[in-house]
Amino acid sequence: MNKQTLDEKRQLIRYFSEYCDVPIEMENLIIKETAIKHFKKRKHLIGPLDDLPDMYFILSGAVRGFAKDDDEEVTTWLSTEGRIVGLTVYPKQFKEDKPQLIDAIEDTRTIQIPNALIRTLFALFPEMSIIGRKLLWLHYHEAEERNLLIRLAKGEKRLKRLLEIQPDFYYRIPLKHLASYLGMRTETLSRLRTNLTF
Repeated sequence: MNKQTLDEKRQLIRYFSEYCDVPIEMENLIIKETAIKHFKKRKHLIGPLDDLPDMYFILSGAVRGFAKDDDEEVTTWLSTEGRIVGLTVYPKQFKEDKPQLIDAIEDTRTIQIPNALIRTLFALFPEMSIIGRKLLWLHYHEAEERNLLIRLAKGEKRLKRLLEIQPDFYYRIPLKHLASYLGMRTETLSRLRTNLTF
C-alpha cells in the first residue's frame, strides 16, 4: 500500500476518532479491508441491484441519493467531502417499488467500506457501536433538516434556508439536482436565483 493510499485511509480513522477513540486493532482492520474507489460523474455508488450495499467515505467530490418516480429522478439528499454515505447495511426486508440509489454528481474519490467489514466492526469492537450511534444521530438530524426544508411553503424560503445551512450546495450542486432536492422545478430555481438578494 503506497503512502497516499495509507494517508487517505487514515482520514476515515480520524473521522471515526471525532466520535470515539479508535483502538489500534480496529484501525489496522479498517486500513486492511477498505479500498480507494473512484467514481466518474453520473456513475452509481449504489445501484438498484445492490442488496448488501457498501458504505463510502467521500475524500473528494459530491454525491446524491435519489429515487425514481416513473421517469423522474427525485433527489432526496446531497453530500460532499468528509462524510460517510450509504444505505442500510442490512438485507432489505421487503422489496421496494422505488429503491434508493446513490450516484456521483462530480468525479468522486472515496474510501469503500465493505458491508462485511461494517458487520465485523460492530461484532468485534464496542467502540463501533458508539460511533454508529453518533453517526445515526447526525444523519437523523440531517434528515430532520431536509424534512423542514422541503416543507417550507415558498421556494424563496427554501432557498434562503439552504443558504443558511449548506451554502456550498448552492454554488456547487448542478441546478437540476438542487431543484429536485428543494422540491421545485429547475426553471423556478433558476428564476429564484436570479432574483435573490443577499
